[in-house]
Amino acid sequence: MAQTLPAGLKELLDELEDYAPAVPDELTQHALRQSGYDCKDVRTVRLISVAAQRFLAQVLEEAHNVHKLRQMAPAAKLKEAGYDPKDKRELLTTEDLVKACEEYGVKVARAPYLTAKPQ
Repeated sequence: MAQTLPAGLKELLDELEDYAPAVPDELTQHALRQSGYDCKDVRTVRLISVAAQRFLAQVLEEAHNVHKLRQMAPAAKLKEAGYDPKDKRELLTTEDLVKACEEYGVKVARAPYLTAKPQ
């Protein structure tokens, strides 16, 4: 019984052989092995790398949106939260990243040696 691939899947798999994703194959293979799956097919590894890259891009985009919303807060509220209202730099803060991760169901906890927020 011959297995037929859906339209476009063969082309995608062929392109993955030559594609170099932002997440290296070695890192993806390590993560797969840690979860108990040893994959020899480079196309599968790269497909998972592309999915991971897309997830990271979505989380970073959400963190940027959180940052923009925080910047639009009133100056008094920013000052109360410990931010300089005059500082208009685009910085990725841990707080922004934590809020973005929560949107995607990823729980981020402070390290045990960080007991309180820095002043």
